[in-house]
Amino acid sequence: MRSQAMFFQRRSGEALADARLRRNLDGLRDKFVGMRARAVSAYADHGTATVPNPDFEALRDAGAAIRDRVLKDLDVWLELFEHKATQRGARVHWAKDGREICEHVLAIARQHGITKVIKSKSMLSEEAQLNVALTAAGIEPVETDLGEYILQISGNEPPSHILAPAAHKNLDEVADLFAEKHGKPKKTEIPALTREAREVLREHFLSAGMGISGGNFLIADTGSVALVTNEGNGRMVTTLPKVHVVITGIEKIVPTLEDFATLMRLLPRSATGQEISNYVSVCTGTKGEADADGPEHTYFILVDNGRAGLVGSEFQEMLRCIRCGACMNHCPVYQTVGGHAYGWVYPGPMGSVLTSLYTGLENALDLPHAATLCNQCGVVCPVRIPLAELQRKLREKQTERRLRPWTERAALGIWAWVAQRPALYALAAKLGVRYLRWLADGQNYIKVLGLAPGWTAGRDFPAPQEGTFRELYKRRQENRT
Repeated sequence: MRSQAMFFQRRSGEALADARLRRNLDGLRDKFVGMRARAVSAYADHGTATVPNPDFEALRDAGAAIRDRVLKDLDVWLELFEHKATQRGARVHWAKDGREICEHVLAIARQHGITKVIKSKSMLSEEAQLNVALTAAGIEPVETDLGEYILQISGNEPPSHILAPAAHKNLDEVADLFAEKHGKPKKTEIPALTREAREVLREHFLSAGMGISGGNFLIADTGSVALVTNEGNGRMVTTLPKVHVVITGIEKIVPTLEDFATLMRLLPRSATGQEISNYVSVCTGTKGEADADGPEHTYFILVDNGRAGLVGSEFQEMLRCIRCGACMNHCPVYQTVGGHAYGWVYPGPMGSVLTSLYTGLENALDLPHAATLCNQCGVVCPVRIPLAELQRKLREKQTERRLRPWTERAALGIWAWVAQRPALYALAAKLGVRYLRWLADGQNYIKVLGLAPGWTAGRDFPAPQEGTFRELYKRRQENRT
């Protein structure tokens, strides 16, 4: 899967040619962007006697501060979490990479005689390709999130969005898939399709010996995992089987329940435009004598897989990410090509950065450039990750390591040399504008961009106005006086 991140240009070209995918993405954009905007706008209307006028920007500052506080002493918080979780009856394992994740899970499954596993969304299990390892070991994995389940029965497709994994499919596609795989008459209404999925999955919930989930947050002072879902299957996965395995990244720690409450004011509003998700579960330890349900055995697998190397680096801010998906929902590139073009688990602006850092810049040559640097992602990020700036830094790293084509590096070098000489820059700008207007031949758009025809292979290039920026600015100032 990692090698696929190298082929963004080819995959994005295929996505642009897929008219049905473009229509599906248009619906996703309209839904998530509008819902977040309304939720943020309404936040100020929920004042209390002690906080009469809540400020969403101040809330973002508080969220970023919580995440920075953790990252400053990440090892301390992880040790505290391990101590508290162990006190509550859980066992904590550490995994360096995807291979070790699979080894831990398979060892736990063999220890308890597991033949079937039910899963609630875990991006770490996607990083590790855990389903492949389980199947190879003779253990049946069953995805229970509706989107993940759709992708599994569709041929184990990878997710295209971290919140809506099957966002690239429309209602008719899902209806045809259910009719084919379930052997039932085709249904065309969403309530009927979701009921059919529940009926199919119910048997798996009751017969599985192990449940595997991710974790939105790990709470250090209680040794708990917090799960935020809208379908309710997460609670079934974490309470019905006798074994519950949590697989999550080491950066997901928050110090206290109060910190978790603060971040929960940010997460659902940024992700789905909700004040609170339908289900918020805080799971601690194992089933007690007085408990009606819950697992008899709880395991935490805390995963590095490239995260520890970012601590203390110039990319540490990326570890603040709470996986809300707001950056991709507002990204014009993701909105146009979808998630599969990015080639790995994480798409969009956060994926462009994470994939490059976790898998290596040499394995994701195009992803730092899969952005307009418009910074819409940074504007909506609930914990203020400067995503556009991080992408720019990755571009610098690629150039320094000579990972970009020599022609590109030479062009950038020439531009930098000219830009440092104002008189020469002004002359080059004047000649460039005249050249572009000559190519336009009196039209508003350039059909073929001369020395760089690739720019106009799939679109027209806007013709510049008459005059350079300096000339236009001077003319404007003269008109004012």
